[in-house]
Amino acid sequence: MGVIFRQSIQNTIISYIGVALGFVVTIWMYPNILTPEQYGLTRVLLSLAMVSTQLGSLGIKNTIIRFFPFFRDKEENHHGFLFLSLIVPLIGFLLLGLGLYIFRPQITQYFVERSELLLDYYWFILPLAFSILFFHVITKFVQALYDTVLSSFLMDVVVRVLTALLLIIYFMGWLTFNQFVILFVLNYGIVLFILFVYMLWTSNVSLIPDFYFLNRSLIQKMMNYSLFSFFGGIASIIVSNIDIIMLSSLAGLDDTGIYAIAFYIGSAITITRQSIYKISSPVIADAFKEHNFDLIEQIYKRSSLNQVLAGGLLFCGVIASLYNLMDILPKEYSGGAMVIIIIGMANMFDMVTGINGAIILNSKHYRFDFYSTVLLIIITVILNYLLIPIYGIVGAAIGTASAIIIYNTLKLFYVWLRFSMQPFQWKMLLIVFIGILSLTVAYLIPHPANNYLDILLRSVVVTITYVLPLWAMNISDELNQLIQSILNQAKALLSQKN
Repeated sequence: MGVIFRQSIQNTIISYIGVALGFVVTIWMYPNILTPEQYGLTRVLLSLAMVSTQLGSLGIKNTIIRFFPFFRDKEENHHGFLFLSLIVPLIGFLLLGLGLYIFRPQITQYFVERSELLLDYYWFILPLAFSILFFHVITKFVQALYDTVLSSFLMDVVVRVLTALLLIIYFMGWLTFNQFVILFVLNYGIVLFILFVYMLWTSNVSLIPDFYFLNRSLIQKMMNYSLFSFFGGIASIIVSNIDIIMLSSLAGLDDTGIYAIAFYIGSAITITRQSIYKISSPVIADAFKEHNFDLIEQIYKRSSLNQVLAGGLLFCGVIASLYNLMDILPKEYSGGAMVIIIIGMANMFDMVTGINGAIILNSKHYRFDFYSTVLLIIITVILNYLLIPIYGIVGAAIGTASAIIIYNTLKLFYVWLRFSMQPFQWKMLLIVFIGILSLTVAYLIPHPANNYLDILLRSVVVTITYVLPLWAMNISDELNQLIQSILNQAKALLSQKN
């Protein structure tokens, strides 16, 4: 649990920095520098690249985490597992390029009416997908080695800093929009290169394959897992991006840009979930290999509790400052407030259910992830198709939120039925109660004239009224350890000054 706590904290700090940068880039710079259509283009390119990435991975990303424990051996360079990790997505990427070429007329026809700008940048999907695909593959490999910090820093911080610089240069008139998009795509290639060099430099790995270590049984297990992981991953990534893609075709790039910003704000509360999942998944994979179910259940419960605790703080902070956030944005973005609330509540439910996805994917019951997500795709597409034409971006939010809730409910019950594990604790009710009180106190504060001062004031009030009672009640060992560590460092600094 020590490595999970330590790297979760490090990743969370990085993610907080990333969210702060993301706030500047997404809430302030994008809406005021790019038109909604131009910003919508960047979101659709990323969404299409993410879907393409899942297709090109051929299921290898989850396979790396699931099967690396069987290859782990520093003295033998982990039996050439890096070669397998890279050659499979390379084959998948070549097939992806062929597919984008063959089906280009059908794909572009889907967007031609309402998102014509995308047609001019269609082939940008390919280099963007390449960079994201191999960044995620290498990220999974270093995660299997219990190293998650640099990849988080690169994607959460470096990409946003580079994007901010690009937006400033474009705003100064030193770039055309076409050049901006080229450099926007190049950003992801830069972080891929840095991560690849870091992996070769710090890890005892080799690009030389070790075919002698492989046997027919192991190969068959890996292929079966990759197959189901491939289809399950496609379903998951479609669910994550279908709202953006369907909005761009049914409502247009303007609404897509507005929705993307609101969705970003509503998803900011998932920082801790992402941080915990990155490091807990390889630990759970090792625990399954050792049949250590007590450790798995312990991680399951503690991860859920800490996700609710951290997510609740961020959710209350966002809702308390929602009026200010909408006031900061241009007027055309005002319709995104309800999207923020809906997506935020759905993500809170996601965090309550803990790391059930990691448990299922690293167990022998991994096939369930595919079966459940097939049903999820059907429901998501139907809901978005029915709701977007009527309610626009709010309809897309309802469809996505419904998908999140249904999917996690299915996984929650499945883990309970198969492993007799569930993540709930009575302490969660106290967290919800404290969150409601904290939000109530924040709403009673008068609004200063300055929006930024108001956001700062409400953030401080929410943090104090939320964290202090939970700390006093010793709700979470991890929270108390973190606060105690901060206090000890503060005392050490004060003693040095004296």
